[in-house]
Amino acid sequence: MKRLTIAVLAALALGFTAHAHADASSTAELLAANNAYRARLGLPPLRWSDRLAENAQQWAVHLAEIGQLEHSGPGQNLAMATAGSESLTQLVDLWGSEQADFTDGDFPDISTTGNWMDVGHYSQMVWKATRAVGCGFAETYGRDVLVCDYEPPGNVMGKRPY
Repeated sequence: MKRLTIAVLAALALGFTAHAHADASSTAELLAANNAYRARLGLPPLRWSDRLAENAQQWAVHLAEIGQLEHSGPGQNLAMATAGSESLTQLVDLWGSEQADFTDGDFPDISTTGNWMDVGHYSQMVWKATRAVGCGFAETYGRDVLVCDYEPPGNVMGKRPY
């Protein structure tokens, strides 16, 4: 029998209520984790969007259930890990680690590897024109899924990230 739940223990440990809405602590953690990368570049901080978070939450639940990552649209970062193995900040840092292969150029020429997808999560976080973020988290079947939606979306053809 297929069963999808947002684990109460994981939700409490990571600061999400049983209704899967971020509380002030987890919202602050996710916002700080994203904005840390922007601050290093002198970029304006993102603001939290409850509307984006609600959409991200619905998508996170869906992805946790199907056990694979697929984008629902542009301006979205996705991460999956074994349940409880990573903090929210560590999941965001998975995207931030792409900075090692990033080069400032006109999109899609932003990666030292020649493939923009190798740095696309990082470039979305630091896309200068992006102003808002909202994230959702779900745990089921032994996996954690984090989805962050950004507005306006980054990674725009022919534009520079910052």
